[in-house]
Amino acid sequence: MLDWLANTWNEAKQFFYSLVLTVQEIYKDMFIWVFESFMDISLLAISGLDSFFSGLDVASYFNSLPPEVSYYASAIGLSQAMGMVIIAITVRMILQLIPFVRLGS
Repeated sequence: MLDWLANTWNEAKQFFYSLVLTVQEIYKDMFIWVFESFMDISLLAISGLDSFFSGLDVASYFNSLPPEVSYYASAIGLSQAMGMVIIAITVRMILQLIPFVRLGS
């Protein structure tokens, strides 16, 4: 009789341990699903911004400059640098819209 009770107790203990691990996996999977959803939304937003910033090639506006100036501007990467500066200013302005992110500005 005691062997049956010990066996039942061990099986119940194993069942509840498996149940706790299953609930833990469910919470972990839900967190990963929510995080992945936010990442998908951010990728969608970034792909939408890609077409918005496609006209930021500053070198295309330098047609009236002499060819030497245009060459050195493209050699030092002026168009990429200007794009980075504009995106950084845009991100800073967007962060200012979030209430508790106003860090020192």
